[in-house]
Amino acid sequence: MPRGLPLTLWRATLTDLTKLVSLSAAVLVTVIAFAGAIKPLSDGVLQAGDAVRFILFAMPPMLAYALPFASGFASTLVYHRIAHDHEAVAAHAGGISHRSLLAPALAAAVGLSALLVALNESVIPSFLRQMQRLVTVDFARLVAQEISKGKAVELKGMMVFADRAQRVEPEEGVMDKLVLDGFAAVEVDRNGRPVTEATASSAVLWLMPGVGGDAPERGGAASGTASDTGAGDSVALLRLYNFVAVQEGKVAGGARDSVNINFPVPNTFSDNPKFLSFTELRALADFPERMNWIDARRRALAMALAERRAVDAIRVGLEKTGRARLVDERGRPLTIQAGGLRAEPNRWALLPPADGGPIRVDLMREGAAGGVAAAAIAPAATLSAEAAPDRAAGRLSFRLDLERARMRDAGDGNVADAPERLSIPMGGLAPEGAVAVDLLARSPATLLEAAAARRAATGPDGALDKIAGDLGFQIARLSRLVLSKQHERMAMAASCAVMVLTGAVTALRLSRKAPLTVYLFTFFPALATIVTISGGQQVTVQQGPVGLALMWSGVAGLLVYTAIVFRGLARH
Repeated sequence: MPRGLPLTLWRATLTDLTKLVSLSAAVLVTVIAFAGAIKPLSDGVLQAGDAVRFILFAMPPMLAYALPFASGFASTLVYHRIAHDHEAVAAHAGGISHRSLLAPALAAAVGLSALLVALNESVIPSFLRQMQRLVTVDFARLVAQEISKGKAVELKGMMVFADRAQRVEPEEGVMDKLVLDGFAAVEVDRNGRPVTEATASSAVLWLMPGVGGDAPERGGAASGTASDTGAGDSVALLRLYNFVAVQEGKVAGGARDSVNINFPVPNTFSDNPKFLSFTELRALADFPERMNWIDARRRALAMALAERRAVDAIRVGLEKTGRARLVDERGRPLTIQAGGLRAEPNRWALLPPADGGPIRVDLMREGAAGGVAAAAIAPAATLSAEAAPDRAAGRLSFRLDLERARMRDAGDGNVADAPERLSIPMGGLAPEGAVAVDLLARSPATLLEAAAARRAATGPDGALDKIAGDLGFQIARLSRLVLSKQHERMAMAASCAVMVLTGAVTALRLSRKAPLTVYLFTFFPALATIVTISGGQQVTVQQGPVGLALMWSGVAGLLVYTAIVFRGLARH
């Protein structure tokens, strides 16, 4: 090393800085992590046994907020001692300038900033993910545990019982899957009397990523920021097989082969860009579907396009031959005789045949024998898409509703003589071989292009346009969110470096004041910096790059403040 460098002074100062930064950061992180566990505990989303794990998981992420203040506090105390003990005066008399005296602070600033960047690259996102999993509801596990204990579980306002519950490997696009045997459910009124009873031989419950509107972040203080995803609550899809419902002693709806029920499940895990490293954030620009709430919308658009492709095929068949062939979820064929289809909001109306007769539906027998097993006629009918769990595998599902219909088994006489029923629903139908595997494999960009091309060719489609618009909006919002997260992390690292210098310069300038008084001159500017970074991040999510000016203005303002204080120090 060149002669004249105060290596001993630098080494001693840097050692004191390292010790005090470590101690201050440890105290701050512990306090903040403990405070972050209070709300999840009080809300009941965090079990008492997991509180210690939650606090330990929270410590590394809280360093992003604690380290800048701990660094500023440590540099203030270290350099205030140097100034108060006249070491700074002695160093200046020995030819060591204030700039040289601040070299350890600069080295600490660079090191701490680099440490924060490294933590944000992999450590902090990983621990944030672990925290989030602790404070989210493992819905399938909760249901399985309660049923295994012989207890009832409340689902959609009904008390559910089952002989056995087993978690199985879910399909692609499904978060969790649960199989229930010996299913029974009871709905009670305010007085505790049973109102509706339902039984099923078996049931399957799928937990799907939500595609609802904006939802606040889960986990309270542990989340770190305000709402920054477009994910809604997850959706539970419950399919009941061999279903029978009874209401007040009377059969309500009779027996059905299968019934689908869906309901929201709040407080379940959802992907968030804050769980990703810088490298993974950059990759989201090309693969936004890596976020499950984006992928759920991508799948919804793919299925909507596939449904319209299938409906187009049905329409062509009806217009050309007057017939269309579908199969139910068990593979049993069904033939529709009608004159065509007319698009209506959220459904398609079947047109009467060209001869003016009723719409006819023939249910075919299974096996090689074939033949008509039962027939139904109706003056009007509608076809609508169903939200079934099979959508995850690309299977389409439609529901056919016959209005003022008559139905009779083959061989029991003329179907026209059968008693009229207000409505006959037939669910789980799809054109033969109709799957959307090819569309489900496409990227969001290509699906949006396909939706735009269909709109240009066939005109507006309210339901499809809404799904496509929602996907496009969420992708654009994800892009802004990624931009805000990247700059927020860089701004926090930069603010940590500036705060170290601010504390050191302020302590040398105000050497005659008490240490805590000096720290106030560092703390409030630093607090304003953190507030502007947080505010800029939220503005960037909402409005785009314009928020970056606000985000970086706090760091720039703190740097200007430090330069002004240093100029005053140099004059004196």
